[in-house]
Amino acid sequence: MTLSIETGTTDNGIVTVELAGEVDYATAPQIRETITNALEGGGVTAIRVDVAKVTVLDSTGIGTIVVAYRIAREMGVELAVVNPNRFITRLFTVVGAEELLEEPTETFTAKERSASQTA
Repeated sequence: MTLSIETGTTDNGIVTVELAGEVDYATAPQIRETITNALEGGGVTAIRVDVAKVTVLDSTGIGTIVVAYRIAREMGVELAVVNPNRFITRLFTVVGAEELLEEPTETFTAKERSASQTA
């Protein structure tokens, strides 16, 4: 279970958290700690969780990101998931967490969305 996390902050307070590898029950605490540290650091206006290099994403990983989204929102910080592949987009859509995706997905046709909502 391997996960690499790279972070960076722009001058206007946007923190990028780049995840690479497996996001699951074993690595979720690392993600939680990274996002918590960013929020507690002050001056953060937004957090972008980049999942372009994620190879595995389980329910614990999704749950960790959803909880971070809620906490960030309560603190007035926007959190969004960016660069998801089709699989990750589908997972967020199926579990009802599509709002976390930076760009509401146009990846699926209406037929595919309907099928994922009835699954």
